[in-house]
Amino acid sequence: MNAENLECTSISDTEPREPLDGDVERRQWSLGGVTSTLVNRILDHNSTITFMSIVTVYALYGDDVRKLAFQPSADNVFVALSAMAFAIFTLEISLLCWCRASYLPKPNIEAVKKVLGEWEWRDSTSSWLRELGESLQVGSFYFWLDLISTLSMGFEMPWMNYSEDIHTAVDVSIAGKASLAGASAAQKLKVIRMVRLVRMAKLYKYLSTKQSTKRVRPGNNAGTDPYLVPTESHVGAEMSDRTTKKVIIGILVMLIGIPLLQADYVHYRNEFIMKMVFDNRLLLSHDYNIAAFERWEFSESLLMDTTNCIGVTYRGFDDGVRDNAIIPADRPRPADLRKEALSIITISILESSKTMTSIFDSSDRVREEALLGIILTSFIVVLLGLGMISFTKDVRHLVIVPIEKMIQLVREISENPLGTGFSLTEDKTQNDDMETTVLIRTISKIAGLMRVGFGEAGADIIGKNLNITTGGHNINLLGNGKKIRSIFGFCDVRQFTDTTECLQEEVMLFVNRIAHILHSIVVQCDGAANKNIGDAFLLTWKIPANCAGSAKDLNYAGDKALYSFVKTMIEMIRHEDFLCNFSPRALSELYERMPGYKCRIGCGLHFGWAIEGAIGSSKKIDASYISPHVNMSETLEASTKEYGVPLLMSEPFYNLLSTEAVAGCRKVDVLNLGKGGHASGLYTYDIDLSVRFVDNVEREKEQDYGHIEKQSIFSVKRDKKKAPAAVNANKSHGLGELPVIRVSNDFPNVWRTDIDVVRVTAHFNGHQRSQWKSGMQALVDGKWDMAKAYFEDVLKQSEDTDVPSKIMLQRMRAYNYCCPESWPGHWQS
Repeated sequence: MNAENLECTSISDTEPREPLDGDVERRQWSLGGVTSTLVNRILDHNSTITFMSIVTVYALYGDDVRKLAFQPSADNVFVALSAMAFAIFTLEISLLCWCRASYLPKPNIEAVKKVLGEWEWRDSTSSWLRELGESLQVGSFYFWLDLISTLSMGFEMPWMNYSEDIHTAVDVSIAGKASLAGASAAQKLKVIRMVRLVRMAKLYKYLSTKQSTKRVRPGNNAGTDPYLVPTESHVGAEMSDRTTKKVIIGILVMLIGIPLLQADYVHYRNEFIMKMVFDNRLLLSHDYNIAAFERWEFSESLLMDTTNCIGVTYRGFDDGVRDNAIIPADRPRPADLRKEALSIITISILESSKTMTSIFDSSDRVREEALLGIILTSFIVVLLGLGMISFTKDVRHLVIVPIEKMIQLVREISENPLGTGFSLTEDKTQNDDMETTVLIRTISKIAGLMRVGFGEAGADIIGKNLNITTGGHNINLLGNGKKIRSIFGFCDVRQFTDTTECLQEEVMLFVNRIAHILHSIVVQCDGAANKNIGDAFLLTWKIPANCAGSAKDLNYAGDKALYSFVKTMIEMIRHEDFLCNFSPRALSELYERMPGYKCRIGCGLHFGWAIEGAIGSSKKIDASYISPHVNMSETLEASTKEYGVPLLMSEPFYNLLSTEAVAGCRKVDVLNLGKGGHASGLYTYDIDLSVRFVDNVEREKEQDYGHIEKQSIFSVKRDKKKAPAAVNANKSHGLGELPVIRVSNDFPNVWRTDIDVVRVTAHFNGHQRSQWKSGMQALVDGKWDMAKAYFEDVLKQSEDTDVPSKIMLQRMRAYNYCCPESWPGHWQS
């Protein structure tokens, strides 16, 4: 019975077991009506495990019990039982190889090619060799142990022992040497047979499986019984498996190493007396006399009296004396003894064909070896069992049980975050100083969630509360704020109300897809997302308090903020298909209400101070910023609709930009934004959002979305009845395939090197920009007639599309293009 079986043993004999995540991979096919699933269920059944455990016990003790307690006449029965056990183990291995892929894995050729291709750039040779070994692995750990232990039984079969008949061996001059070699081989064979002891590990696993019936099954209330242990985790199963393997390997190394390091003790008494008898017989053959004959008979009788000799044969002596010794009547005959109980020694000389062969009765030695074999086997079994119990007990107490309980607690919290009375919340049995990988990962996830939830504005809050060493479990969230300087960017999705009414529940996909593009670019440009308010997003770029000077001194924070919004608008054009990937119903309503709809955003950028901190109560907080400068960025975004531009910037922000970024900006107005009467300029970065990018045009299909017919409710119902799969196939269950967006951080050169930026700014040339600048200066100076001419020229060159020019002309037209006498040089906001 293979130890791999017990990892997936059924907990109930009658109930079908639900597959757990830790189950081994199983092949699913059928052969002659017998499926691999059925074979797995049979192998995993408790009855099968019990039967195979009995067969395992026989394989361990059977041969030694045969020699110790039974007559030679019973050998054939034991041979038949051993053959049956050998066949059963072979069948079991074959079935496991057939129905379980993890039992006999094969080399992964693709993985081998990949690992070999990584040789040149891998830093660690050991990790490379480990991965290569895993890719080339043939057979699992338990497969090779089962195979070796089963093959070791084959050496005990009679057909594997090709020894000649005892009487024939007596006549061979080298029979004695062969006997010694055979005894040494038998000793080494016992070491090989000890490999079968690894099967005892399955008995331990079987008892462990029985204990698992007391475990909490998924869905049960673990909090009702404090003695129930959570379901075994992957970490627990892996740790137990590794510990068992280490114990098995350690025992096998000990078994193989100890005999090899011990000297063989050989007794020469029999050989010494035989040599004396042989020498006297040689003297007798050379010079036959009464004295020589008496010396030979005395030495022979001494051999019979002092040893268990049961047969002596002389060959090559032509002296007329008998060729066989006289054996006492109480000695057994060689034919009545087992072959392993016969010790054959032959003495000869090289110059002659004269030999003397003696047979000794070694039954006492064989019985002693059998008894010692049983004792050794039992000792190893006890040692193996105690080792596994000791290892697993410590590991379970210090690592596995705490991990499983923490996993259960995390699971309960994740299922009901607002619930109370979790079963393991008040567990005080574990050492608080213990550290586990799962705990570290869990803390990392919690910290990640806090970072995402609080954002950059809450980083200080998280840091202070996690570093509190006094005050118990108190959390300080609602203290004083912190004054910071930052760039504030505010984005708003155009026509969001109408879009929401058309998309309904799919509006979440729409907003999150926009957020994916916007946040991906902002984070790469060293910014941070602060608030997501439906159709609006607040982004920040913090400026160190003591940092001032040029754009380079500020690490081009202004350029990065402006570039983030410009790049976001470009990527929204490029990924229009991704943003508007909705169901047919939503698309039909969207394009019916707004033909030719394109997803666009408006942006406002401002620089100033703010108070950073937590807003709310102990029930709910938001980490954000409070400042009129935050509201200013929102005001700027709202004004983009009036000025007909996608982006507006305040003068404080404009002053942070590099010369390269300023080259694409223009002042669209001068307003008195504050109560103190201080005039401030409004700036925009001229972008043509009608540009169609090549990769977007090639992907665009020839279809007019403005004429998509809206499906009636009856047609939808009819389609559901006819082909529900087709209707559900168009429904989005996620954001879809997220585009990977990479931006350049080569500031300030990015304004010249980014081809996309160059394309969207090419529509407003240098002449137009110069004319506009002259017009704005004339407007401020009160020379409205000149300003009118400049603005009209810019409007003409833009083919009547430049909205800021229209606004300036409209305002001057209200005064009949005559500057008022009290003109302060700016408009009132």
